[in-house]
Amino acid sequence: MQLPASLTHISAEQDWQHTTAYPPLGFTPFSEGALGNGDTFGLYWPIGREASEPIVVETWHDESRLQPNFSSLAAFLRAHAAAGDAEDEDVYVALPTLADDPASPRATFLAAKELIAQRNPGAAIALLEAALAIVPEYTDALVLLHGQYVRAGRIDEAVKVAIQAIISPPSFGGPPLKALQWLRTQPVPEGEIDPIWRACGQLSFNFGGSKDNADYPVLLAAIDTYLAQGKHVCAATLMQTYAELMSAETVSFQERHAFEPAAFIARQIAVSALLPQGSRDPALLWSSELA
Repeated sequence: MQLPASLTHISAEQDWQHTTAYPPLGFTPFSEGALGNGDTFGLYWPIGREASEPIVVETWHDESRLQPNFSSLAAFLRAHAAAGDAEDEDVYVALPTLADDPASPRATFLAAKELIAQRNPGAAIALLEAALAIVPEYTDALVLLHGQYVRAGRIDEAVKVAIQAIISPPSFGGPPLKALQWLRTQPVPEGEIDPIWRACGQLSFNFGGSKDNADYPVLLAAIDTYLAQGKHVCAATLMQTYAELMSAETVSFQERHAFEPAAFIARQIAVSALLPQGSRDPALLWSSELA
């Protein structure tokens, strides 16, 4: 993963290890701007963009969510400096506007919602596409873009975005129930190879509160299919989603489905080594920095 040029200006946890599903693989916290109660800012490398500098996300610990607030560490540092004493870690760093950070994924998403309310879907689509070019697994933006594509009659694009929303992590939004329900109404072309589209009729995305859930075997099979097809970005994305969903279940449920968190994380890291832009293993990230 590509480290940001301004790394020396933050107190990143260089001994950070990925031991739980949330925060997701690809995240490293730092102390500047932390709000307490487990909420912090951190570097995050979107899946498949490991060779680029990270964005800066804000964690919402109680909701197990990440908000992709800043398009770069440099943009965060400008906001941190503007918020107060640059030497004070405890200043409140607000969400940037598009004037502050024109590429902020979350500010872009919120601006797109406003444009939709103003009946300007074309401009909203352009903004959502820009946000997803930075964070392809931004589930909230995917769900919103899917609805606009459907309304615009852009069905082929709507199918691709629906699939991406389904495989993207709940830490970035969701659940993408409307996208799933819509995809189930679309005829699957003969010879279609995407495992999620082929099996979407077996998915409910209704998690928790039951002794069993048939979604999990379908998602695991889709991960294996993506790997067999060499679609490592899709596989890594769905693995993160699977880990987050399964980690929200009870221990007894996890045991029934043979989910062992440490082993699954190890598999996530191993699969990330197959990504075209490099591994998401934080140990490799900091070892290269210290070398």
